[in-house]
Amino acid sequence: MSANEPLIRVEDLKKEFVGVHALRGVTTEIKRGEVVFVVGPSGSGKSTFLRCLNRLEDPTGGKIYFNGVDLMDSSVNINKHRQKMGMVFQHFNLFPHMTVLKNMTIAPMKLQNVSKEDAEREAMKLLERVGLADRAGAYPSQLSGGQKQRVAIVRALCMKPEVMLFDEPTSALDPEMVGEVLQVMGELAKERMTMVVVTHEMAFAREVADRILFMADGKILEEAAPAEFFGNPKNERLKAFLSKVI
Repeated sequence: MSANEPLIRVEDLKKEFVGVHALRGVTTEIKRGEVVFVVGPSGSGKSTFLRCLNRLEDPTGGKIYFNGVDLMDSSVNINKHRQKMGMVFQHFNLFPHMTVLKNMTIAPMKLQNVSKEDAEREAMKLLERVGLADRAGAYPSQLSGGQKQRVAIVRALCMKPEVMLFDEPTSALDPEMVGEVLQVMGELAKERMTMVVVTHEMAFAREVADRILFMADGKILEEAAPAEFFGNPKNERLKAFLSKVI
């Protein structure tokens, strides 16, 4: 992969469910170290787009290149590439029967052959970073929503991914817990972790994003840096959307 080649390149991506065109030819690129936010009305295809990037949803057509590798090629080991794409979901997806520490160490140990000692050392370092080192022995049911989502983020980081995909990570949280999750994400953005974030948090997008994509009806209708996106929107759908959410 050349230094100038984007980390992720998407060409004419399509996804059709039964009678529903969720994606209608999405084309974009994500550069290494870039923080890209995806916004738009409900049902616009944002989460489907994100889930197609690591083939949690199988596209109906188009191409996805990650690190120069065609992820649509049937000979590609998609599980190997998913290890390099951390994913944080709306509803945490922690294993309820495992402690926080076990949730964080099981994947590096099983998938990357990291020793228990090294996996636990890295996990504790990350838990310390998000203020949850004292919760390492707790179970998910003993955590608040904000704590669960912070654990979900650092669990993904334990795999040392090249990109982090966030699918509306704060939408299931009580309002007072949103800030603690956004703080962790903001710190990752400052460190130039490559991130693709589907969100309704417009103020956060304005503050943190390098580029914002506006999706509606399964297409990207506009993309721009935050100042241009919010200050000088071109697309009429985007103008209408911003008038309702800001």
